[in-house]
Amino acid sequence: MLKEYQTGQIRNVVIVGHSSTGKSTLLDAMLYAGGKIDKIGNPQDGTLTSDFDEEEKKRHMSIKSGMGFVEFEDVKINIIDTPGLADFVGEVRAGLQVAEAAIILVDSSEGVQIETEKVYRYISENKIPSIFFINKMDKERADYFSALQNIKAKLNANTMPLAIPIGESNSFSGLVDILKMKAVTLKGDGKDVQVSAIPDNLTDTAEEYKMMMTELSAEGDDALIEKFLDGGALTDDEVLKGIRSLLCQAKVAPVVCGSAIKATGVKTLLEIIKNFVPAPAIGQQFKGHNPNDASKEVVVESLPDKYFSAIVWKTNIDQYAGRFNYMKVISGQLLPDSELLNTTKNARERVSKLYTIIGNKQYDIPNLSCGDIGIVVKLEKTSTGDTLCDPKHSVVLPIIKLPHPVFSYAIETPNKADEDKVSQVFHKITDENPTINFSFNAETKETVLAGMGEMQLDIILKSIAEKNKIEIKTRVPRIAYKETITKKAESQYKHKKQSGGHGQYGEVYIRVAPLKRGQGFEFKDSIVGGVIPRQYIPGVEKGLREGLDEGVLAKFPLVDIWVELYYGSYHDVDSSEMSFKIAGRNALKLAVEAAGPQLLEPIMEVTVYVDKEFTGDILNDITSRRGRVLGMGGGEDGGSSSVKANVPLAEMLKYSIDLRSITSGKGSFEMKFSHYDPISGKIAEKVIEERLKHLEEEANK
Repeated sequence: MLKEYQTGQIRNVVIVGHSSTGKSTLLDAMLYAGGKIDKIGNPQDGTLTSDFDEEEKKRHMSIKSGMGFVEFEDVKINIIDTPGLADFVGEVRAGLQVAEAAIILVDSSEGVQIETEKVYRYISENKIPSIFFINKMDKERADYFSALQNIKAKLNANTMPLAIPIGESNSFSGLVDILKMKAVTLKGDGKDVQVSAIPDNLTDTAEEYKMMMTELSAEGDDALIEKFLDGGALTDDEVLKGIRSLLCQAKVAPVVCGSAIKATGVKTLLEIIKNFVPAPAIGQQFKGHNPNDASKEVVVESLPDKYFSAIVWKTNIDQYAGRFNYMKVISGQLLPDSELLNTTKNARERVSKLYTIIGNKQYDIPNLSCGDIGIVVKLEKTSTGDTLCDPKHSVVLPIIKLPHPVFSYAIETPNKADEDKVSQVFHKITDENPTINFSFNAETKETVLAGMGEMQLDIILKSIAEKNKIEIKTRVPRIAYKETITKKAESQYKHKKQSGGHGQYGEVYIRVAPLKRGQGFEFKDSIVGGVIPRQYIPGVEKGLREGLDEGVLAKFPLVDIWVELYYGSYHDVDSSEMSFKIAGRNALKLAVEAAGPQLLEPIMEVTVYVDKEFTGDILNDITSRRGRVLGMGGGEDGGSSSVKANVPLAEMLKYSIDLRSITSGKGSFEMKFSHYDPISGKIAEKVIEERLKHLEEEANK
């Protein structure tokens, strides 16, 4: 069993960056340097620690976040490795929300790439401390200083180089540690390093960077600035203090370099993490709410002696070992054999053992301290985003905020016998990854699978087909259009039927009028004098509500309509609730036909994040999609900008693919439902034509 670590001895970091920059290899290198594994894995061989999923091995890339830890000197460093492709951004966001710092990988020959730009946008907006690791210094065309300049130019990052390479490409052999002013090279099998004098050809460069580092570190503390400006020399401890302060405030980003595959520079990176990355903040306040009343705020202080609370930031379900919940402790501490309350789902959960993890290998731990990250297994109902806490002090902590799905497929199984099996598989997938949504759309009568992109969904569908031998067909989802009215109208309908014995009789007079968008349906009973007996009026309302299911233009649901029942007649013998229900339904149809029926389409609120250079293209494209721009933000100093707009859902079904093309992959977007708007003219005619054709095909099946 591992030793016990207190909050101040914990460092939580997340590795991020573009695909193929070596993130999973760096995790292996850190584990190797820390003595946790005997060999650094290779993606082509499928031997990387965090890429243990069969699909990851097959594709030679990460599709889920992974985790490991290193016990380095007197601290425990929890390391989260994340995928580098846009479709798996949910894994990256979750990791960033539980780590105290990000390790950003940059390829020494490629510089800053698309996904690195996008993730750094999130990092800078949320003021997350970050460290750059310029990787693959042994690669052909490696250029540390060019990559360093590229980071400044593309990301507008305030960098602080703490290392310079000794050689590049084939001649790369180590680095100069600017803090120690020593050369650091690998020794023996690479798990340890050799410290020596700086090579003569790098002495002047090292001195120059040492001065830059000292000047910048002074900005971390008012007393240091004053001392520096007065001409006083800062001590090594004061320099360390200044760097730590600047990093904690996300005002500076240290830069180191190396080769993850050879573990070069990794020991220096671990030292920087230990010395400068903040431990989980003691006393930090997290705002949650009462589980029984979301309007009642509950503040949780991140203190070891408070009631236990934790947030689940990742769930992995193994078909043999069961459910693995990755949690970060927000307050208090957790001991084995504890009973917890899942306040998100109002369910009791029993925790038997506590673990930390390296890849998929578990390690028993004695407790989980405030700020630490650990694993609990076989909780029955807990999944990503849930809050677990002491039953004596319940709170819901909505800390994990993930992006909404932006790409969808309508799916169906030709073999109806597979439907239940498919549903079970997808519910397991959505438990693991909340950026995936699987649901039945009652309005379009479709089962819809939604996620962050085409690749993410295609990987899931292919995996299901191979593992479960299920055929799944996909198509573009139908749009949930609706119908409404534009003016007032009246109608009368008499339902009269005689077929021996008791007949059927019910007559109603109604008025209709449009309601404001989003108000739905209102019914007003204005019957006086008993012209329709009270016992039949519920039947009229039922008929009206049934009539809302099908409009008169294309049988889309009717919304935003006010109906008044003001007159009618009945028969002492033949009237019944059913007769009045039929009369109400038919009267509504006649009234809607006379009230200027109109088609409505769903409008989405879309926020597009792009570099300033693409803003014009995005604005033109939004206009071509019948969108309405609501506002713009950012874009200062040539940085990224955002465009917010309302765009019809019909124009956004393949936007993730189109945006990639427009921005060369640099753009990203978020989308959520806003409201319904009217459509008319040729667009409405086409929608109606396609809808009627679809209904005819369904009827002929």
